[in-house]
Amino acid sequence: MKSRIQRLKAEYSQIILRQPFILSIRSATHANIIRWTLTTEAGESFPGESVPVQYVTGETPESVLELAPKLDAMVRGEQIGDWLAISRGMERAFPEHPAARAGVEIALLNAFAAKAGISAQTLLGAAKAEVETDITISRLPNALEVACEAYNDDFRIFKLKVGGGSVEEDLDRIAGIANALPDARFRLDANQSLTVRSTMDLLDSLQHAGIEIELMEQPVPKEDIRALDEVSRLTAVPIIADEGCRNAREAYRLFAETNVQGVNIKLMKSGILGALDTIAIAKAANRKLMIGCMLEGEIGMAASVALACGSGMFDYIDLDGHLLVDYGHRTSLFRANGPKLSTW
Repeated sequence: MKSRIQRLKAEYSQIILRQPFILSIRSATHANIIRWTLTTEAGESFPGESVPVQYVTGETPESVLELAPKLDAMVRGEQIGDWLAISRGMERAFPEHPAARAGVEIALLNAFAAKAGISAQTLLGAAKAEVETDITISRLPNALEVACEAYNDDFRIFKLKVGGGSVEEDLDRIAGIANALPDARFRLDANQSLTVRSTMDLLDSLQHAGIEIELMEQPVPKEDIRALDEVSRLTAVPIIADEGCRNAREAYRLFAETNVQGVNIKLMKSGILGALDTIAIAKAANRKLMIGCMLEGEIGMAASVALACGSGMFDYIDLDGHLLVDYGHRTSLFRANGPKLSTW
C-alpha cells in the first residue's frame, strides 16, 4: 500500500456535555478534545481524536499539543501500510502519553482501512454486527428522571456512579431507580472513592435489598492493589479494574497478583495496539473484559465501536460517550439505535 504521510496536525476544542458529569472525584461540564488530521502526499485527510484525562493518564490538552510536533516528525514520510510498525514505534518512544498516541493510531487506522477499501471494524476482525451498551447515570439530583428517560429509549443496562457521599445516599439512589425500573440491570462505578469496608457495606446492603449488581468498577484507589484483591475475594460481584489498568503491563500485574475478575479497556488509556495486547492477556488469564470511553467525540467513539464489534471480545460494553457529549448533530461515523451500536 503505497501512500506516504505528509503531515499530522492537532487542534484543540471543547464540547459541551448534555448534563453535568458528576463523579465521586470530579465533575465536568465539557469534554476536552484534540482532533488530529493525518494528510497524505496525495492530499487525502483522515481523522483521529485524543481525549486526555489527567487523573487517569496524567495527560492534559496542553501536554498533547506539546507532543504533537514530535509525533508529526515521527510519522512524516512513513507509509500508511506500515501503520502497525508506526504505532509500535510511538508506544516505545512515548510510553507515558497513551491518549496522544491513541489519537494518532485512530487516524492511522482510518487511513489504512480506507486505502484497503474496508471498514475499521472489518480490519479489527468483524466478529459482531452490533453490540449493546449500558448508559452511565452520574451522581445527579435527578438521576431517576434521567434513568427513566433512557429506559423509554430502550436502555436496560445502567451504570451508576457511586462514592463521594454516604453509603445510604448511594443505596437510596440505586433503590429508587431499581423500584421504578424492575427489569433494569445495574453496574456500579466508584472511580476509586471507596474503601474495602464501604464497598462491602454498599454491596451487602444492595444484596439485602434484592438488587442484583452485574459488576463494580474500581472501588478502591488504583495504587492499592491489595485492597482491590481483597474486595475481589470478598464479594461475588465481579470487580473490574479501570484507573488501575491503563495498559497491558498493568493488566499482567493485576492478573498475576490479584483475584480481580476483569479490566476495563479504553483506547485513551492504551491506544489501539495496547488494547489488543490487553485483550490477549486477559483472555489468556481467563478474566473478563469491559470496553469503556472517556467522553470522546464522534471520531474516538467510532474507533471504540469498531474495536468492540470487530474483536467481539468484550463481556461488558460501556460506550455511551455520544449520549453524554453533545456533538451538535446526529452521529454519522457509527450507528446508534438506542443501546445498539454498530459501524457503517
